Amino acid sequence: MAKIYKVFIVSLFIVGFSCAEKKGVNKAEDSLDKKRSSNTFLDFNFQTNLSEDIAAYKTVVSIIKETGLSQNFIILPGDVDKVRAYIEDNERILEYNPDFMENIQAKKNWNGISVLARQIGHHLSNHELEGGIPSIEEEIKADESAGFILFKMGASIGEAIEALESVISDNNNQKSIPKNTRISALAKGWNNAKTLMTDTVISPGNQVVDSITNITNKRKRPKYVYRVFLAIDKKMYYIDADGKVYEEINNRYTPVGIKKDSYKTGFDWIFVKEGDSFGVDLKGRLWAFSSDGNFHIVGQAIKLNTK
Repeated sequence: MAKIYKVFIVSLFIVGFSCAEKKGVNKAEDSLDKKRSSNTFLDFNFQTNLSEDIAAYKTVVSIIKETGLSQNFIILPGDVDKVRAYIEDNERILEYNPDFMENIQAKKNWNGISVLARQIGHHLSNHELEGGIPSIEEEIKADESAGFILFKMGASIGEAIEALESVISDNNNQKSIPKNTRISALAKGWNNAKTLMTDTVISPGNQVVDSITNITNKRKRPKYVYRVFLAIDKKMYYIDADGKVYEEINNRYTPVGIKKDSYKTGFDWIFVKEGDSFGVDLKGRLWAFSSDGNFHIVGQAIKLNTK
């Protein structure tokens, strides 16, 4: 797994996209014009699995969004059954099976969302995951986190419990945890989310829920028109109506760049962060020109509902 992780990261970081704003954008766009004879990116022969990776990022980010917490892990495709949270070389990693993630994206699959939410909960709760395996206490806390997320995503308590029962039946390694204990933890998280939605004070007891409550009390995120995930630095950025790019630093949204119009074929607009420029196509994909002479997807911009 370490090898897969390192190869994936290296393949992103060798990209020579860190261009100066004036030269980088023109170079990328001019090179794009030379390589293209149509209005699509098909001529690039880019790796289609990178597009699938970005879709997976979007799925994970949508779940993290429901917690109100900041992402503290990286996301990698890998040879796993469904999805797995673990720590390697002091780096938190969420490894997923592309087929499993595609199944979640295709339809509202509460069983799949429950599994994914549980693994995300391990990381957001800063579980130790010793030996790559959660302890009984960590597993119970993850059930509580999953219950919280499932409510926020629209699952009824019955649907949430049914999804958990499916997880329990599929995972023979967790028989040491009583089923009723896990269901109680799930229901606690689900009810905490429901209580939070009605602006009622909730009891402390879960790190994820407590953190969400504290963040809600401290600040409210300003309205933005775009959310941008940049895979190379594993960070989320936000763009307001004036085209200013912000990054959340120490619970404050700090300006770090701008959104610029693009006048070249292929890019709808340009994402500029601290002098580095990335072309954004009509599907919101961020592109970078690499040293091997090809373009690669390195991020995803998501237009937000500002109503």
